[in-house]
Amino acid sequence: MDVKGLRLALGLGQAELAALLGTHAMTVSKWERGKLTPGEHHVRLLGAFARAAERGARFDGKEAGKDPVRFLSQLLGEAYREPQLDLGTLSATNRFPGKVVRLARGDVMSKVVVEIAPGIHVGSVITTDSVDRLGLHVGATAIAIIKATEVILASA
Repeated sequence: MDVKGLRLALGLGQAELAALLGTHAMTVSKWERGKLTPGEHHVRLLGAFARAAERGARFDGKEAGKDPVRFLSQLLGEAYREPQLDLGTLSATNRFPGKVVRLARGDVMSKVVVEIAPGIHVGSVITTDSVDRLGLHVGATAIAIIKATEVILASA
């Protein structure tokens, strides 16, 4: 695990990361230099932090610095949350949660690419107004909902 890369992705200093993990800044330094390996508990926390970083979590020193426990709560919430969408009224059953990996904005239309599994992308062309209304950006979570009357298959 690249502890330093994760720490930098979150915008944290060694002491800040150490405080969130309940350890000493020197321990974080040793992890980063490969002198020590994090234990199972810390690996699980760092894994959750990595998921949060992938979803765009970043340390805001002004707010979170006032209450590190609140930032820890936000990190863990970001790591484990599911998109909050009320899809109960849709007839489409093919719903694939993922992350926006590409966004080509146009004046009227935009192309959005969502990664629904490692290496598996679904693209959609939607209005730029819809991109803004849905709050889509690279790194945002999204659900690709596929409704089609026909499915075309080809041999692989």
